[in-house]
Amino acid sequence: MGSRGINLTYTAHHVEFNYRMKLVPVHLIEREDTMSTIQTPVDIIDAALESMAADIRYAKERRAVLKSGKCRTLVTRLIQPLIYAVGETGRVVLHVWCGKPSITVYMYDLESFKQRELVWVIEYLTGELDKLGGDVSTKDYAEAINRDYVFSTDKWEVRVVGYVKSNSPTCRKVVIGTELVEKHKFQIVCD
Repeated sequence: MGSRGINLTYTAHHVEFNYRMKLVPVHLIEREDTMSTIQTPVDIIDAALESMAADIRYAKERRAVLKSGKCRTLVTRLIQPLIYAVGETGRVVLHVWCGKPSITVYMYDLESFKQRELVWVIEYLTGELDKLGGDVSTKDYAEAINRDYVFSTDKWEVRVVGYVKSNSPTCRKVVIGTELVEKHKFQIVCD
């Protein structure tokens, strides 16, 4: 380590340490002013333990959201029709984001974005959104023939991720132009 000039890189759960023995929490990696100097291996261990303790607190907060009776009732009512509609075409995943339940519905191998199951899910969620008020948005990912629909209220969020088959007879990706990207190339030069 010391006089031989060996570079030591150590990564511990959401915390990165480099050979200069500086602690950089990953979520603050862009902010140089948040770096604090690590003096000993014990400091490194303590920093990793602190990071893990913060992760545990965050996990407990998310768990508490999902365990609440109000959330369980809401999610059960919202998710049951989605599970039925998705069937064999995908899966439903639940997690907590920004203090509220967030459901992601993945639908694979669709013939088109007009496939019956996808249309039903979108209509169902639009109806639920109309009851509570909220926003809906879409984002296309042409390279993957994928479209995300995001239904968001102050109580929940549902993201529907639809993937159309690459050999779909009705949907395909088409070239609409080209883009020239200038990218730097580097090499290491030492004196």
